[in-house]
Amino acid sequence: MTKRLMTTRLVLTAGLLAACSELASPPSPVAMVSLSPVQTTVLVGGTIRLRVMLQDLNGNPLTGRTVSWASSDAALANVSSSGTVTGVAVGSPTITATCESKSGTA
Repeated sequence: MTKRLMTTRLVLTAGLLAACSELASPPSPVAMVSLSPVQTTVLVGGTIRLRVMLQDLNGNPLTGRTVSWASSDAALANVSSSGTVTGVAVGSPTITATCESKSGTA
C-alpha cells in the first residue's frame, strides 16, 4: 500500500509542475493598439464608447492589459478610464488609448 501511495504522489507532483511551467511563460508584448470607431461625431453633452483592440506582433488579440485613455483637449472632450467619450464643446480633439507604450488614436 505504501508503494501505491508514493506513485500517486509522484504523478500529482509532476502534473502540478507541468501546470506551473505553462503559467510561467511571459505574456506577448503589445505591438498594436487600434480603436473603433476611428472617426465619429459626438454632440455636446453626448457620449460614445470607444472600443480598443490590442494585438501582438503576429496580429493575435491580447486581453487582460491595462489601457490608459487621454483627450488631446479636455475643453472639447473628456474620456473615461473605460473609453467613454463625452462631448464638452464643438471641436476636433484626438482620443488616445495607450498600453505598454503603444498607442492608437480616434
